[in-house]
Amino acid sequence: MIKLFRKIRQQLFLRGAFQSPATPVGRYLLYALGEIVLVVIGILIALQINNWNTGRLERIEEQKSYRNIRQQIAEDRLELAGVQEFNHYFSSQYEQASRIIAANDRSKLDSLALITMGLSQYSDFHRTGNIYETLVNSGDLRLLKNSDIPAKLQSLEMTYTHLNRLEDIHWEIIINELSPELRGVINYATLRVEQPEKLYSVELQNLFIESIFLTRGKDSIYHRALDEIDAIIGLIDEELEGRPGHQ
Repeated sequence: MIKLFRKIRQQLFLRGAFQSPATPVGRYLLYALGEIVLVVIGILIALQINNWNTGRLERIEEQKSYRNIRQQIAEDRLELAGVQEFNHYFSSQYEQASRIIAANDRSKLDSLALITMGLSQYSDFHRTGNIYETLVNSGDLRLLKNSDIPAKLQSLEMTYTHLNRLEDIHWEIIINELSPELRGVINYATLRVEQPEKLYSVELQNLFIESIFLTRGKDSIYHRALDEIDAIIGLIDEELEGRPGHQ
């Protein structure tokens, strides 16, 4: 491009297009000015090409980050959906046990014993990584042009933290309240109920009620996390589909 400009300028100069009527010095000044203009144009073109190439590489890295984030939260979503199903099952079991105890239905002793043994199980979702924090520490956060995505990722991490607290509380109830209450009530080896009266006690019913409220609270957080993941995936898909290089 610069060679083309220089060739045109030289042809014009030879034809006298830059010739000054005053002195030959004017011609050389104009010639030098033309050289400066050509250098400036060359620098501007080089900067423009460099900026374009830098932008292209950044878009490639941005899309790569979006795809990595999408894959991670899609895996989270799959696990969360499964954990939520377990939580639904446990919650319905706890409600059934609470009704049996409230009705003092001794004909359902075996069913109550099985559900009581299941109190030691619970839905548990714990992430091993922090997507938002990883983006910040790696510097990749600056690549994400859509500011809504990092904001929603940060909100999702807070939802995960809330959910993990509830699951920790659930575990503490099992260890600190359930285990002492059931000690000696059921023989886990033979599944025989050794102390049937304790299965119908107020203490055990209260444990079931605690577990019911806890599973309901967890279900609400599961729903929130799933909705937040769906929103983030939707935004990422828009970014990938709207930019070149989407695969």
